[in-house]
Amino acid sequence: MSIPELLFSFRGRVSRRTFWLWNAFYFLMIITVATLVKKLFPESDSMVLPTILVLLVIPDLAITAKRWHDRNKSLYWLGLHVPLVLTRFMVPLAGVEHAFQPTMFQSAMSLSAMACGAWIFAECGLFEGDQKENQYGSCPTR
Repeated sequence: MSIPELLFSFRGRVSRRTFWLWNAFYFLMIITVATLVKKLFPESDSMVLPTILVLLVIPDLAITAKRWHDRNKSLYWLGLHVPLVLTRFMVPLAGVEHAFQPTMFQSAMSLSAMACGAWIFAECGLFEGDQKENQYGSCPTR
């Protein structure tokens, strides 16, 4: 599979190894860019990280979709990311004065995001994929 196919196509399958390598790269990139921007351009750090996250969202979803395919599940399982995204944007909107007293909605979203994140972690990161060809393609090299 070519790099553009890996990063931008929602078809095919990837192994756990590829999934973990991508996630290691993803988080190292975010940490490195955030650290460099904070040191070099402290006044613009609040704009750079969201920009990087937006640029990486399609590759992240594409690789995760392929991982779901390796588990013989449709890309609709990407819907588990919705509570994670909503929590990322809704909880900070509470403001500093409400940071220690989240609303019932924020608490529910946080719990939902934790449950969905744990499910994604287990399904995509821990469980083995199909050993045989499935409806999404042949078994990736393990």
